[in-house]
Amino acid sequence: MAMQIDLRVPPCAPVNEVARFVSTCEEAGFDGVGILDTQMLERDVFVSMALAAQATSRIRIASAVLNPVTRHLSVIASAAKTVYELAPGRVEFWIGRGFSSVQTVGVPPATVKQMKECVVTLKSLMTGQDFDFSGRAGKATSRMRHGSQEIPKIFIAAHGPRTIEVAGEVADGVLLQTGLHPGAIEVARKHLEIGAQRSGRNVDDIEVIHTATTIILDDQKEAREVARPMCVQRLMEKSHLPYLQAAGIEADDLEIPVAELNELYPDIPHAEDWEKAKELCAFLPDDLLAQMCDTIGLIGTPEYCARQVKKAQDNGIDHLYLMTGESYDFPHRELRAFQETIFPALGRG
Repeated sequence: MAMQIDLRVPPCAPVNEVARFVSTCEEAGFDGVGILDTQMLERDVFVSMALAAQATSRIRIASAVLNPVTRHLSVIASAAKTVYELAPGRVEFWIGRGFSSVQTVGVPPATVKQMKECVVTLKSLMTGQDFDFSGRAGKATSRMRHGSQEIPKIFIAAHGPRTIEVAGEVADGVLLQTGLHPGAIEVARKHLEIGAQRSGRNVDDIEVIHTATTIILDDQKEAREVARPMCVQRLMEKSHLPYLQAAGIEADDLEIPVAELNELYPDIPHAEDWEKAKELCAFLPDDLLAQMCDTIGLIGTPEYCARQVKKAQDNGIDHLYLMTGESYDFPHRELRAFQETIFPALGRG
């Protein structure tokens, strides 16, 4: 089976422009898009998904990613079901902790327990089951009138071991944010199996999408420089440590300016001042930077990234989500690189 490749699309412009760009992604040969949900930084995800669904006929459209904190679950369920009705089978919803969505409004990210309850509750509500919002399912206190058995797939975006296990337990699939190194993938797979076993599921029935941090430029060194803050963020988040170690990355002796980096608005991966972010991350040695870039995704020239995609395919990866570096512009560079160089190198298009 050919590798599926999805592109991250920030709804960074009026939604009619977002829909046109998603249509361009479809024409370029992408299998899906992930539309960001971060209400203070981008346009509304549900409206963007709806217009994108109407502007296309083949491509899959996902939320990248919703969270169970900034909206009531009944609101998410109704909105998700409404968008799904526009393109049955092509719309899916990815659930995560929130990060920029919650950080910009000063509330904590979702817990693992909340994410599990979110998936279970959304499925109950969208299928029209009776639900008691005090926490007891089955009591006839509330029901979504337009619920039915036709509902979208729900994925959990995860890199922490407990979150991966919950995905294996209750979700239709998992968006793994653990990098592309075979060792890291093996670590994540073990946790997915643990979760699947809890609910008597076959782990092979759970869809797996691997996130690839993607920055494609004509100059290899420049692409890696742009990726510096993303690499440093992985080093700062202790939950990434098992995957970095599995990839042979050791950085215990680095002195990271944590306080200064945490002052970036709204956070490191979405920093508005990217030049400042790169400056703060200049401490990362070039050889370690290069190793981390290859571990976390596709970072380099179009030709280099084509080889990296083929390597990932040879390692058994059959679905990639390209988490591009741009949060406030459409990823025109990456779209063009795949359309003109990488898809042809893979025998597509």
